[in-house]
This record gives sequence, C-alpha cells and structure tokens, in this order.
Amino acid sequence: MTRRVVIRGCTVVTAALAAALAVAPSVRAAASPHVIVVGVPQLTWADVDTNTTPSLFELARTSAIGSLSVKAADPVSCPDDGWLTLGAGDRARADDESGRRCATSPLHVRPSGDGATVDGFAAAYRKNAKSDDAAKLGALADALPGCVAAAGASAALAAADHTGRVAAYRDDPATAVADGGFLRQCPVTLVTATVADVDRVVRLVEVNAPAGAVVLVVGVSESQPVKAHLHVAIASGPGFSAGEVVSASTRRTPFVQLIDVAPTVLQLQGVAQPKSMIGQPWRAVVGHSRDLSTADHIAKLADLDAAAQHQRAAIIPFWVALVALMLLACATAWALARFFPRRREKLGRYVSLLCVWCALLPASSFLVGVISWWRAPSALLVLMVSTAIAAAALTAFAGWLDGVVFRRGAFGLAAATGLITFAVIGLDLLTGAHLQIFTMAGYSPLVAGRFAGIGNVAFGVYAAGAVLAAAGVASVTRRPALAVAAIGVLAVVVDGTPLWGSDVGGVLALAPTFCVLAWLMTGARISWRRLILVVVIAVGAIAMFAAADYARPASSQTHLGRFVGDLLHGGAWTIVRRKAVADVRLLLYSALTLLIPLMVVVAILLVRRPPAVLRRAFAVAPALRPALIGWLVMSVVGAVLNDSGVVIPALAVLVVLPATMTVILAGAGADWPVQESTQPPPSLLR
Repeated sequence: MTRRVVIRGCTVVTAALAAALAVAPSVRAAASPHVIVVGVPQLTWADVDTNTTPSLFELARTSAIGSLSVKAADPVSCPDDGWLTLGAGDRARADDESGRRCATSPLHVRPSGDGATVDGFAAAYRKNAKSDDAAKLGALADALPGCVAAAGASAALAAADHTGRVAAYRDDPATAVADGGFLRQCPVTLVTATVADVDRVVRLVEVNAPAGAVVLVVGVSESQPVKAHLHVAIASGPGFSAGEVVSASTRRTPFVQLIDVAPTVLQLQGVAQPKSMIGQPWRAVVGHSRDLSTADHIAKLADLDAAAQHQRAAIIPFWVALVALMLLACATAWALARFFPRRREKLGRYVSLLCVWCALLPASSFLVGVISWWRAPSALLVLMVSTAIAAAALTAFAGWLDGVVFRRGAFGLAAATGLITFAVIGLDLLTGAHLQIFTMAGYSPLVAGRFAGIGNVAFGVYAAGAVLAAAGVASVTRRPALAVAAIGVLAVVVDGTPLWGSDVGGVLALAPTFCVLAWLMTGARISWRRLILVVVIAVGAIAMFAAADYARPASSQTHLGRFVGDLLHGGAWTIVRRKAVADVRLLLYSALTLLIPLMVVVAILLVRRPPAVLRRAFAVAPALRPALIGWLVMSVVGAVLNDSGVVIPALAVLVVLPATMTVILAGAGADWPVQESTQPPPSLLR
C-alpha cells in the first residue's frame, strides 16, 4: 500500500509540474544595427535626478529601467572586474589578489593604430578560464561578426577579443562620442564614463548616435572594494518602451544582472549567444510602474538598494539574537524536563509556548517582508520587534491548532509549528515569492545567487516545517501513509515547479525524505531496493520537469531548462563543478560551519541511542522519531545536492530543535499515557 501511494504521489507531482509549465509570453527587443553601452562605475539610482543629471533623468523617463546587480567573481566588483564580466557574459575578475584596491590593476591598455592592445589580458584570460566560474574573457567580441569599439581604457577590457585586441579605440570617451563617425565605426560601441561626467556623455551619445540605435546605460561596478550596491540599468531604443526591464536570469522585475549585458547586445545584433555566457538578454516589461512619475519610479529603484543595504547589515545581529533565544528556550525546556519534572505542570505549557515562539521566528521573518522595515529610522529594531510580534501571533495560532486539530497531544505543538511554517513559506511561493527577497531567511540581489523561487536558507526552514507537519497530521489520521504522501506531494510540487520554487536540489531531497517518513509512520520495512526506487523516481521527475522547461522559449526558461541546454550542448560540468566548489568552500568557511556536520552526526547518535528524556518523548509521541529521521534524511541529502547546501541543516534545526523540546516537556509528565509505537528498530534498512 505504502509503495503504491509513493509511486502515485510521484506521478501526481510530475503531472502537476508539467501542467504548470505553460509557455509564458515574452517581449523581445527588435534587432538593431547599432548598440551603444555606457558603463559607469558606482552609478546608482540615488545619483539620478532632474538637477544633477537632467539628460539621464529624461532618458530614464522614456526607457525601460531597472535595478542592476553587478556581482562578478568576487563579492564586491571593482571597475576592471565589472568590465571584464560585461565582455565575458560570465562572472570574471581582473586578478586574484585578496585585499587589493580598485585603483590598482594588472591590465593596461596600449593604443595601437586605430585600435588597442590590453597588456596582461592573456594572463587574465587563462586565470579566469581555470577559475570556478570558467569565464571566457572576450566572448562578446569573439561572438560578433563585426567589430567592437571602445571609448575609454576601461571599456577596452570588455571590447577586447580573447587575445586582448580591441578593433577600434579612442582614449577620451567624451571626444569619441562627440564624433558621430566613431559611433558608426562598429555595430557595437562601449563607452566608459564617471558619475561626474555621465550626464554629458549620455547627452552626446543621444545627439550623435546613429538612427535606430539602442543605448544601454549600466552602473558597471563599485569604485572601491568596500560594499556592493544595486546600480542603474537603462535600455533605450527599439524594443525597449517605457517601463521596466527583466531577464530570464532573474525572473523578477525590475532586476537584471551585469552578466546579462553581453547576451542582450548579441540578441540585439541577431547573433547567437555562446555557451560560455551564463547571462540572459534583457527584455522590457511594459506597464510596470506606469502609474508612477519618473521621479517616483527612480525613488522606488533607489529604495531597492536601500533595502539591500539594510538587509545585509541586519542579517548577522538578527541570526545571532535568534540562535541565542532559541538556545536559551531549549536549555530551559531541557532543564525543566530533566531536573524538575514535577514542576512541568505549572511551567511546562509556558516554556513549550516559548519554544514554539522561537521555532516560528524564521517563518515570521518572512512575514515582516510585507512592511518596508528598512525605511524606519531604527531599521534593525523595527525588524526585530516586528518579527517578535509576528511570531507571537503565530504562536497563539499554533496553540489553537494544538487544541482543535491535534487535540493537545504530545506532538501537537510541534506539528502545529511545522504546519504554520510550511504554510507561510508555501503560500508565499505560490503567490510569487514576494517575501523571499530582502528578508532575513530570503535572498539578496547583491549576492545574486537567486532572484526568484526559493533559496537554500528558506528551503531549510520550509522542508523542516513540511516534515513536522506531515508527521503531525499522519499521527492523528487513520491513514498515515496517505497523509504523508499528500503533504509530500504538495511540498515537492511547490518547491520544484519552475514557476514557483524552482528548486532542483530541493525536490531530490524532499522525495526520499517523505518516502522514508511514510514508511516509518506505518512501520513498513525499509530496504535499499525501495530507497533506490525512490531516487530513480525523483531523478526521473526532475528530468521531466527540466525537459518541459527546456521546451519553452529561452526568455521564459528557468535554470532547469537552461541546464538541459548545457547538458545537450556542453557546459553542464562547469555548472556542477562550480556548485560543488561553492558547497565545500562554505563548509570550510569557518569553525562554525564545520560544526554543522558534527551537529548532524550528534543528532543521528541521539536518535539511535536516545537518553532517558528523549526515550520518554519517543514513547508518548511516536511521530517524533520518524520526524527526526526525516529531518536527518532531508538535511544530509539537501546538503550534498545543493550548492551552499550546508546551510540547509543549520536552518532546519532552528525549527526542529525547539519543536522537539515541546515534545520532551510533554514526555516529562508522568500523567502522559505511553502510546504503542509502530516504528521499526534502530536499524533503518533491513
């Protein structure tokens, strides 16, 4: 019976995801004979207004505009990094010296006839080709059949081909763009400018550009390696009506990336994008922010950078405070259960609710995303107070669920905690993942790891909630396997559908987790054969989802579909290697990250040989042990199969540990009846 439920559940997942992958309409820019890219280090939307940059302001009024992430190979991009990334269509760096200053560079432009040669380019090409990102410098110039012109030494880094040769070059950008002949010399012209002179350069470009040219203005990098910002992105010309920009690499309006600029130029020129480029072309989204004035629209984009800055500043103190509170609550619960069991009657309920409150803080951190907390004078204080209030409201709801749905059982509060956590994140994903960005457990456009769907941090919280919810619902129903399968199918569909969670590694982690949980909840025999069958089904489901995504237009594909393209045409191994290296590097980042595998090992030992208080908890709440084993399966598989996946068990434990303490407190009371357990013996595989 359990096996049939599992197989049918996986079939439902596949069918639901295939149906959800409807072809999305896209707006593509028309081919243009000329493309001019103006790159300006440190240019943010806070620099654009009617007084200091009137030409740029007017250009923004009639163009598609957005917020540009300039993440290159390093966390903060210097100008040379940005220009090399622009020319490669992939994350690149000028050198690998740590602690360097942006004013220094190993690359030097030497004029030669009408063109130029970049000294040191060959060495930079080799270093980047051997790096984790395997960026191919000069890919833009190599792909274009015509030449690429550069106005300014920095622009020459992006205009050079793989040998470091620039076909057409002028040293002075202002003089170059004032010459209409130079702007017509090549189909693509790259121009460098500073924040101080960008308005003059833009005005000259508008006056002297060939008719029908597309002009892209990008804040190409930072000027100092201090902290990253979101920058200006403007696309003006045929195909880019007034509105906002987006790309398939972000799938979130109005965000685009610097790695998208080269693919955009190639599309405008009608040239196929080489496989070495990981960016995706910009496209205009007409109608977004049409109800805003230009000044308000620019202020909205500037506010996105402010949100990103406050998110980065708040993350460490937020999580330190949350972990400290969680450890304090769990230590109090453990001491009460271990040393003062007779006082459990008076204090147990209050300490349990405190643990529930701590377990719901991660989910509550998403709910705070509905308010613009970063705009407050004391942003961090508002964030923490709002999160605490939201967690208190959710805790009250958990108490109600415990009494009404789970009948105040020993596992009731843990199940309610999981159900609420699962519902908060799941509903957000179903409605567009609006709470994932700029929140403490969400993602940041500055890091540029993900702009849509669910990230690894949120997945750890989401998956932990789903496991607790499934175990809890199964414990109060007569058909536990069906209950686990229903929640498991829902969790996998929401997490894996490209239009919702878009999470490959998450599906591969959740499928075996819920199968193991279903077997444990019913006392079914677990064998290697069954586990291998589950893995095959999970991989097959992912393959079908990816193939369906790959069948959609390139502008609508997610990373699932693009990975299929890489697999078919080369480049897939580079992606796998990059993700594996990222996972190992994060694991070795500090002593704290190295403690995560140790935490998992300790958890395995505790489940296998539990102490007395945990044995009592297993006895009064038979669902606890399967839930903990399910969490361990999800943590191990998720950590292995996701880049930076080591954060998954770390975030999941913030939900599971305090929820477990509520069961331990319940088990400390002598008045609790011991239920008959249907769990298998400690050895899972028989």
